Amino acid sequence: MSFAEEAEQELIRLMVQNRHSAFSRLEKSNQGESIVIKFLDRYGEPTSPKHLAESLNLSSARIAVVLGNLEKKGQIAREMDPNDRRRINVTLTNSGKKVAKSEKKEMRDKIIEIFKQMGEEDTKQFIELTAKFVDYSQKLSLKEEGDQS
Repeated sequence: MSFAEEAEQELIRLMVQNRHSAFSRLEKSNQGESIVIKFLDRYGEPTSPKHLAESLNLSSARIAVVLGNLEKKGQIAREMDPNDRRRINVTLTNSGKKVAKSEKKEMRDKIIEIFKQMGEEDTKQFIELTAKFVDYSQKLSLKEEGDQS
């Protein structure tokens, strides 16, 4: 087995082992609601359920359920687009913006605590290696897109 194959297996093992971490509990606690809130907060403007589903790689049925739950909680609003009555726009309400801000702070605090435990040298190395990993991943994606054309 090559070093790359061994590394891939170790990464998968670590991800499976980490599935019960504080981060995964935060993400899974509301089964998709958190990721929709985060997306709407970052996106910053009204968007359609279809765009949400495509951007988050969720089915239209799953998005419909999540939006229904968020609407019941008063965290999003769904309104008809005034320029196209067939289109529904989804936006965060003030309550939803507060939830997004709170979740962002909670995630930030956890990351900072982990980096404190890792120490400055390990944290810098982690960031450098993660940046390298993301760069290689993006190059591979671009290559694959080019191969499909």
